[in-house]
Amino acid sequence: MMMAQRQKPEIVPAVYGIYEGEATNEMVNEKTGAKTPGQKRKVTIEISEGETEFTVVALKDFTIGQYSFDKIPYESCLLYPQTQTKDKKWQIYLESNLYNTFTTKDKKHNVTLGGNIDDDKSFVHEDGTLELDFDLTFDYKTTSKYVFKGKKVKNTTGINKITGRNARHTVYDLQGRRVEKPGKGIYIVNGKKIVFK
Repeated sequence: MMMAQRQKPEIVPAVYGIYEGEATNEMVNEKTGAKTPGQKRKVTIEISEGETEFTVVALKDFTIGQYSFDKIPYESCLLYPQTQTKDKKWQIYLESNLYNTFTTKDKKHNVTLGGNIDDDKSFVHEDGTLELDFDLTFDYKTTSKYVFKGKKVKNTTGINKITGRNARHTVYDLQGRRVEKPGKGIYIVNGKKIVFK
């Protein structure tokens, strides 16, 4: 018996970072099939390293319907190099659909969200551009479909240098985990990127 082998994803730290751009969206009622054309909106997407060769594609500071979230991560993405094209790019493939409960920014609601990424239309290009077609479903009946086009933000933007570590603020690593004793590196303190030396 022969089994198909999937091409191993390429680890591409160069594409990790923050992308800013615009997304157009369309709301679809799953029960009635009614479509409501959307409008353009500014969207920020973070691409980062995940667990066991996965890449995380996260929507930052994102609002869907009446709910706002700090972060909505598609955690099981893979990056596949596209060698048949003239420009170097990586296809974004979602291994398993998003399905999780997220707490809203105001901590008042826990909302179950589902989601998918259309891998035929989702690419990170070597020149720092990102095309991402994704959808989100909330309250089990309304799906928002989005088409995002954006550009990578320079890595050094918003990083401040400090020499001391005596400030009594909560410190997080770049994956959003709380850090009790930060070593050398880049951390998030009071919503800003800080370099500890």
